[in-house]
Amino acid sequence: MVMNAPPAVSPEQAEAFVARRLSLRHLRVLLAVADGGSVSAAAELLHVTQPAVSKALAELEQELGQTLFARRGRSFRATAVGERLLLLARKLEADLRRGSEDIASMVRGASGALLIGATNAVLAEVLPNALVAMKADYPQVTLSVRTHALRDLFAELRAGRLDMVIARTPEPEEPTDLEGHSLGEIPEVVIMSLNHPLAKARRVSWEQLRDQTWIWQLPGTRSRALLDRMWQNIGLPPPTQLIELGDVMLAMELMRRMPLVNIVPLHVARLATRRGIAKILPLPVDIRLSSLMVWHLPEPQGEAVQHFKMLLDRAAIDAAQAGD
Repeated sequence: MVMNAPPAVSPEQAEAFVARRLSLRHLRVLLAVADGGSVSAAAELLHVTQPAVSKALAELEQELGQTLFARRGRSFRATAVGERLLLLARKLEADLRRGSEDIASMVRGASGALLIGATNAVLAEVLPNALVAMKADYPQVTLSVRTHALRDLFAELRAGRLDMVIARTPEPEEPTDLEGHSLGEIPEVVIMSLNHPLAKARRVSWEQLRDQTWIWQLPGTRSRALLDRMWQNIGLPPPTQLIELGDVMLAMELMRRMPLVNIVPLHVARLATRRGIAKILPLPVDIRLSSLMVWHLPEPQGEAVQHFKMLLDRAAIDAAQAGD
């Protein structure tokens, strides 16, 4: 604990202090203590003495009038205020790293990077079309696409390691601390492998399809729950012959190799038909998945980010019109 700490300052005073006085030394000490879990571990990470780490941490706590880490023996755990300050520190660290990378890119003749997080909802058509257009408009900008679980993508966005996240986000899970922009609804359709025994049938019913082998969403996901509910609304139990996947490209390769049925976004279905993998079945699908969204931090965005959002809008409109 810090002895003789002044009374706790107001949030406004704390923010002003952070803006004025949070030096690189303080930032690195904060992160090292959090990552190492102790002063000694932080000193090793920073290659400095333990008293130097303790002094920097004491300066922060003294100025803020707040304890940033709860001590238990030699281990340290961030308090609520410490956690908030750590979020800011990691964001600043990411911004510094991004700035250094941008300068290095400019020295090499490039002009920065656009870091994009995306889920399967845009990988088949919307995102590729926007990437092609972006590269034509900004050939010197490095485009980087990362695909992880949505929660991880949002965490990277908040930490400043991504410029945007493109995903379907259920309304109850929409992040209130981020700014969202809708790219519109994406209808779902049923597709069947062209090598399926029923592919040449003039008409196929849900009853027939239930007995086939399906590609299905992973257990515990919202998409899986919505699929199960759809079958309940049809009046049939869900299929039992399943291959559970979370990767749309792997799903397409499996459909090319074996007779399968799948429910996918319309633009994915069109890709499968163009590649001679599957056909679209004329069956109504009512899953009610959320619309496609672009998420970014609620702060002014750079020219490249704004331009790419415009290209995503255009790609989403083109995809919707192609399905009419």
